[in-house]
Amino acid sequence: MLISRIPGWLKVVCYCGLSLLAVIYISPYLWMIMSSFRPSTEPFALRIIPRSWTIMNYINTLQDKEFLTSAFNSFKVASISASLALLLGIPAGYSFARFRFSGRDLMMSFLMVVPTFPGILLAITLFVMAVKLGLYDTHYPLILANTLINLPFTIWNLRTVFEATTREIEESAMVEGCSRLLALIKVVLPITLPGLASTFAFVYILSWNEYLFATTFISTGEKRLITTTMAAAIGQFNVNYAKLIPAAILSTLPLIVLFMLIQRYIIKGLAMGSTKG
Repeated sequence: MLISRIPGWLKVVCYCGLSLLAVIYISPYLWMIMSSFRPSTEPFALRIIPRSWTIMNYINTLQDKEFLTSAFNSFKVASISASLALLLGIPAGYSFARFRFSGRDLMMSFLMVVPTFPGILLAITLFVMAVKLGLYDTHYPLILANTLINLPFTIWNLRTVFEATTREIEESAMVEGCSRLLALIKVVLPITLPGLASTFAFVYILSWNEYLFATTFISTGEKRLITTTMAAAIGQFNVNYAKLIPAAILSTLPLIVLFMLIQRYIIKGLAMGSTKG
């Protein structure tokens, strides 16, 4: 009703402005896609559109064992980190949503403060612990760090998801003989599956794109993550764009596939988190 009252010329101005913002936003990605087909012999700063086109950059990247190994390592670390964060966040988020206990608000406030701490502080502490425990240059500290750093977001998001579900269905299952844990597993979790999927997706992306911990805990090439492998293409005096840009584009494909698979769950999950039943 309110939109229908807006003058036509103002709508045109708004649409043109939004279109301009969209072009500005996607222009770096378009440049990356076009430059990924630029021959390595052609300077990347010469012009926006390549003079000639080639797919050898992608072929060389896909044949690079270091890139494939680091991509698998990132997949493993991100998958385990997101799964652990979700596994720990479900009972915590459910408890904050369903129970009233002493110190509840203080603990929720603390969860809001934790992500504001610089990640380098956690990296230094975990680095000392990893060295003393003999876990340096393994993926275990990476998984632990990603899980800890993303757990507050997971708990907060799942709390809103559980609060958006009605208690009546859960209580009905408990009346039928289910325990609270069984009602959570068989009734609540299937209903909140969209919220769980969206939370998993965001935590997975955060873990996939993480760089600080990946450079802190890993020293050998066969254990590198995709972020550090791409950073290795940036030298002190030159940048290997023929390797960096195709690797950056290919590294986004798993995230795009993940979003395509659970897109409908993400939309429903965001809607669940914005309302309360």
